[in-house]
Amino acid sequence: MRLLIVILLFLQLGACAQPTFCFTLAEDRQELRPFQGSVSVVQHYRERVPYVGFKGSYLGPLQVLELQGGPLFRDSTQAWVVYNPVEAMAESFVLVVQGKDTLCIDLPEDPTPLIDRAWRRGERDTPEVIRLRKGTYPIEQRLDDPWVLAAANTIAQRLLAEDEATYKQELADLETYYRDLPPPTPPAPPDTPPPPLTEEEILAYWSEQPTLKEARISGVNSDTVRVTFTGRVMLNGGCGSNTPMFGLEQRIGAGWVERVPVDRSQMDCGLPWGDWEEHVLAIPLRWWVGRSSPAGKAELEAGTYRLVFIGGDRQELRTSAFELGR
Repeated sequence: MRLLIVILLFLQLGACAQPTFCFTLAEDRQELRPFQGSVSVVQHYRERVPYVGFKGSYLGPLQVLELQGGPLFRDSTQAWVVYNPVEAMAESFVLVVQGKDTLCIDLPEDPTPLIDRAWRRGERDTPEVIRLRKGTYPIEQRLDDPWVLAAANTIAQRLLAEDEATYKQELADLETYYRDLPPPTPPAPPDTPPPPLTEEEILAYWSEQPTLKEARISGVNSDTVRVTFTGRVMLNGGCGSNTPMFGLEQRIGAGWVERVPVDRSQMDCGLPWGDWEEHVLAIPLRWWVGRSSPAGKAELEAGTYRLVFIGGDRQELRTSAFELGR
């Protein structure tokens, strides 16, 4: 857990970048105090632009940039303001104007010595301290003052201590956060499928379903039989949802012989059953027998027949007998 917290803090704070040159203004006195008055800080610079395809370079146009200072410490009661000028310019100076007094600081084209000084103080931006004193000075001359060196080191130590305190507080906050987290929710038990229904349960279920009350022969025209239904009839599941499961029996002598058995299989395109009330359905028997019979047995001879239908309770219901001629 501690390793995870350290990794998270590292990602949050980011890896240490190379320090850059920056400065802050102090009062011109022996005591180290931030400058309290109102000042204007403006950088004037010209960039060295190389000639394309040739050796040598030329100076670009003069650029004027008003530097916007920001708080140096997280603690706003320490009124230090830090400024970040543009580095590595061919000609560059910063004007600090306070009332009628102006401080001009010349900056070098090569900022490496300034960056090296910052590196020696720590692996983060730490400002040089410049006492606000009117005049024109190369930055190296202002930084060679032992007072400036001691002041920059003092402020750097404060910044590093502030970073360390912030890091420790964030580490403590993360430890508290993870310590106070509720325990993880245990995984849900795997779904257990219900046991398969017994034969008795299946029979009990179907016995509770609505029955086919009536399948009445209401007319015969050539080989087409009209049947009127009342109740629940099982359908073959076709897309039209209008074809019941049915079979055909033929009278042979004194008994009945199954001519076409009832096909109890269902498709899944249409409804599995229909609740019909005096619903009339015309069944073309010869066409239907031709589709439902094997080759050589598709011819429907003249004789006495009856139809068999399946009710919602899976019980068979037979119509009355009817005659078919040739």
